[in-house]
Amino acid sequence: MSNIGRRDALPIPPTNAEVKNTVCQYCTVGCGYKVYTWPVGSQGGLAANQNAFGVDLRNPQNPLGGLVYTETMHSIVTRKDGRQYHVVIVPANDSPINFKRDHSSRGATNAVATWSDARATKERLKYPLLRMGDQFQVITWDEALAILAGVAKGIRDKDGNDDNIVVKAFDHGGSGAGFENNWGVGSLFFKGFSVKHIGIHNRPAYNSEVWGSRERGVHELNYDAIDARLADTIVLWGANPYETASVFYTEHMQPNIQGATLEEKQRNLSRGEPVEAGYMIVVDPRRTSSLTIAENIAKDRTLHLRPNLGTDYILANAIARVMWERKYYDQRFLETRTDMAKFEEYKEKSLKVGTPYAQFMAEVERITGVRRADIEKAADWIAKPKAGGFARRTLTIYEKGIIWNMKNYDQVAAIVQMAVLGNNVGRAGTGCGRLGGHQEGYVRPPSPTPGSIYNGGPPVNVDKYLTDGKGKLYWVIGTNPYLSTPNNQLFRKRIRERTKALSDFLGQSGEPGTTQEWVAKILEGLDATNGLFMVVQDLYLIHTAQDAHLVLPASAWGEANQTSINCNSRLLRLYEKFMDPPGQAKQDWEICKLMGLKMAELYRAEGKEEEAKRFEFGKNWRTDEDVFLDGGNSYPNNAIPASEEATLPAECYKGVTYAFLRQVGQQGIRTPVRVENGKPVGTLRRYSVKFGTKDGKFSWYGTDDWEGYPEEVAKYLEGEKAQKYPFWMTTGRAQAIWQTMYNDRFLPEKMNTLPMPYIEIHPQDAQRLGLRGGDLAQVWNEEGNGTFLVYVTDSVRPGMIFALQYHHLGTSNSMTPGYTDPKTTIPWYKGTRVAIRKVRGALPDLQNSTSFLQQNKFD
Repeated sequence: MSNIGRRDALPIPPTNAEVKNTVCQYCTVGCGYKVYTWPVGSQGGLAANQNAFGVDLRNPQNPLGGLVYTETMHSIVTRKDGRQYHVVIVPANDSPINFKRDHSSRGATNAVATWSDARATKERLKYPLLRMGDQFQVITWDEALAILAGVAKGIRDKDGNDDNIVVKAFDHGGSGAGFENNWGVGSLFFKGFSVKHIGIHNRPAYNSEVWGSRERGVHELNYDAIDARLADTIVLWGANPYETASVFYTEHMQPNIQGATLEEKQRNLSRGEPVEAGYMIVVDPRRTSSLTIAENIAKDRTLHLRPNLGTDYILANAIARVMWERKYYDQRFLETRTDMAKFEEYKEKSLKVGTPYAQFMAEVERITGVRRADIEKAADWIAKPKAGGFARRTLTIYEKGIIWNMKNYDQVAAIVQMAVLGNNVGRAGTGCGRLGGHQEGYVRPPSPTPGSIYNGGPPVNVDKYLTDGKGKLYWVIGTNPYLSTPNNQLFRKRIRERTKALSDFLGQSGEPGTTQEWVAKILEGLDATNGLFMVVQDLYLIHTAQDAHLVLPASAWGEANQTSINCNSRLLRLYEKFMDPPGQAKQDWEICKLMGLKMAELYRAEGKEEEAKRFEFGKNWRTDEDVFLDGGNSYPNNAIPASEEATLPAECYKGVTYAFLRQVGQQGIRTPVRVENGKPVGTLRRYSVKFGTKDGKFSWYGTDDWEGYPEEVAKYLEGEKAQKYPFWMTTGRAQAIWQTMYNDRFLPEKMNTLPMPYIEIHPQDAQRLGLRGGDLAQVWNEEGNGTFLVYVTDSVRPGMIFALQYHHLGTSNSMTPGYTDPKTTIPWYKGTRVAIRKVRGALPDLQNSTSFLQQNKFD
């Protein structure tokens, strides 16, 4: 029996309901959805000709492909006209992604996550807020912008540069971001300002998580979802798609393992090529759901490699060494498509061909903990030619387990090089790229920040920049660093200390009264106290906003027209507006435009015309499409032949309009877009002819030797600390919730499922510590601590725990180290050492409402 109130019936959209196309706001997969809106007070009928679904609701639906419409897919919202409207958001029947109308538990709540003054999402920010004394007070947009622009201008005028302006902002698609808002944010900070100290939403610098691949000539988004259906072998390396990209797994990978895509393979692959049900290799320290489902389907075609934390690049190089020794490569491909001079360095440093094979493999076993026999089996499954001499087709997908690993650059480089050695990029059923977290939608002017260590970098760690007492203005947009930064217990304390110092100064001799007084006193306080003026721009009053001085309300998914691409097909679609934002909340691009115009006004008043013009980047933006088109025009000439697609940025959409996207609907268009005969043409998969380097050849790289762990973690491996902190901790996400729970915390269905952050612990360790499922445990180390619910499971091995990374009631990032890869400034969120103790037994209310069964069991 449910402990959440349920309804016996749902309103049916009438035939005159407004129908819009959209895409799920959450994960990387980008499932298609239809939105039906109509005024409260009417509804349709059961017959197909009486409802907007066009479906006969008098009969049961096909459970594996019929209309899906559940309680969380309906909401009632209020528009600007003051009237209430039904909103129904259901899986689309014409999507190439979720073509069986499947959906994840995240997408199922798109409707109830919308703003409503009748549900908990009424907590959405509606007006700008200014901290006055010890509380926030509503102010106007004019006043908010005048204060913010006055402070920013005062800082840059005094410094003569923008070094003390620090930004933390999203760079992704979906979730109310997308190309429009990215172009707006980038234009403000890179055209108007020249901000060098900027970090991306989930990491402490302005960097790519995959420079190790991009600098080889392979953008991380290079395959198509269909390749998961055509592959002979799917490799999931540090990726758990069943939980984090659910529909990609259930509708594209799983059918391949089940043997349900054989006809597709026969149609799409070479004539006479042998086809069979797919194989799956999972490389992960945990027995994830993605693994156990495959094992239940075909245990003899599923392989689990479980490397020691941080050693994945050594394992990838070892698999590649086996491929080299057994000649699982195409010499002609290597000579014509790759840089053979750099290949010698790769053989020497990564494959270590100068070391006898047996000696090499023995050392790999020692470092990684993976058996030689399993490494060799993986190489066979990845690259051993099929009968008749046909090349094997392997799709390798990696995600946070690799990109947030120790030595980020080398981890990513090793995996993409392993794939290319086997000619497993650019052919049907192949590819090597990210699974993805968010959808994507990056388009920005060039930034003044450097690249990797091999391209002028690495970039500045802005978290450390702030905690070291530098920076004066900290502007946080669409992210929650109080949960998402590494070593964030230290980060939170230091930011709070600095913002409070400014707040205390502002209260001396009475609070400021006028806008001009606020600006003057803030600037004075920043010099007098080494304080920090913090601005948060978001949907809700998030954790980070608790210490902010100024809070700006942003609009969300569905409240404007937006565009993004999904990661598994680079499918560009229009997410149509179907409701109004609450109060005076605005799109991020509009906030950035208005900030720019206010800066221009201040400079023009001083006769500084050139400075004023810098900030007028958005003066002609009137609509979402104006911004979209402006961003699109920044891409290079794309009227080029298909053979030159590798020269284009992965997200290039130049030549695409909203009218075009409305016309193609859920089918969208795959980026990079080229223009042929004046019409946009998509790209199915990348690098079939050339790689994305200047000469078109793949650029090999020799990875580092194994050097052990960085000092931030190595300190826990010796002496008394090894005894005090005996557990390895790795981190990750859960299927039921999205990111920091910015929406989910207001949904009872989500909070009942995961009411607190949790850890997974092996039964042997749980017994020794007296822990049972549902108990509370404290986890700690020298960086920080946290309280977690306990799940007892064989997902982790003895001596290791898994901790949920984000939850609005806590985060494992309190314990993660401050280490970042010296080549990229990417953190190692996925590995450290901790201690654990039992706090108490299960909380009775949680025990009655939450399941603590193993989450990776399906038999």
